[in-house]
Formats: sequence, C-alpha cells, structure tokens
Amino acid sequence: MLRRTLMGCLTLAAAGLATIAGPAAHADLKAPYARAAAIVDADGSLNESKNVVKAWRASTGRYCVQLSHYIDARSSLIQLTPRHALRLPHIAYRHPSLTCEEDNTITVNVYSTHTGRLADSGFDLLVS
Repeated sequence: MLRRTLMGCLTLAAAGLATIAGPAAHADLKAPYARAAAIVDADGSLNESKNVVKAWRASTGRYCVQLSHYIDARSSLIQLTPRHALRLPHIAYRHPSLTCEEDNTITVNVYSTHTGRLADSGFDLLVS
C-alpha cells in the first residue's frame, strides 16, 4: 500500500514538472496508482486532473475540490503538496462544509508561513 502511494506521489510530482516545462490546459493527468489527482492553480482553476469533477476558489486561501461520484472523499487517503514554497495547504473538511456545499468535496485551506493567515496559492492533490 505504501509502495502504491509513493509511486502515485512520484507520478504526480513528475506531472507537475511536465506542467512547468510547457503549457497544458485541462489535460488528463497520468497517475496510474492514484484514484484521483489534481493540480489546482492559485485562482482555483483546475490545471490537470484525474477523477476530479471541478475545483474552485471559495475565498482567499480557501479552495474546494469535488471528486467523481465513485470516489468517497471521507474514506480516502489524501496528500497535499504546495506549489509555492511559503504556503502550507491542509485539509479542512472531507465532505460538504460551509465553504464547499457540494457533495463529495474536499475543502483545502492554504496558509502563509510568514503571517499564519489564509493566502492564495496553488497545490497538488493526490487521493489514494
């Protein structure tokens, strides 16, 4: 299980490097060991994804990621990786919250490491 998770993380990191190398808007993310994956930009737009319906920015530093209906967000292992070195994303809720009222959503809050307050930043999300 750990091996699959690590392979999924490496695949997601490689996909992030490929994204930096050239523009790829709304392409399918190749993550064979992940149940779902997403690269979310700072404005909340979905750069690349696998089994993710949509993503959006709810407010400053608050993001919502809605998974496909056959992947249960409540019982999944979720890993977040910041796209900016001075930001720290964390999972606030795994199901509908006051921020993200859609079904099967993950609410992600991103904080600045300098101020400790919510701040906009992109992140990578991996669901295994």
